[in-house]
Amino acid sequence: MPTNLQYMLLEKPGDREFAIKMLSAYTQLDNAGLIEAYNSAWKVGIVGSHLQAVSYYALHIAFKKRFGISPILIEDEIILSLTEPVEQKGDSWEFSKQL
Repeated sequence: MPTNLQYMLLEKPGDREFAIKMLSAYTQLDNAGLIEAYNSAWKVGIVGSHLQAVSYYALHIAFKKRFGISPILIEDEIILSLTEPVEQKGDSWEFSKQL
């Protein structure tokens, strides 16, 4: 089980380009695929990789654009954390009841 780790996301050269590339990939997924991408990220957790955190940030943006809300928290525009697994609920998602 992942822990409640957080990552302080400080921009580095190349981050924007990588985030745009990842956002493009995430936006091509259907709702189920986007939810699965998050749940897979949740299973891995935050391991401290900078590019992993940038990818999770792009996933956060994809969720916000698609659903208006994201299970990835961004605090103070810099601290990234994952919440809990999610499941599809109609055209949106909700936190999974099957932990």
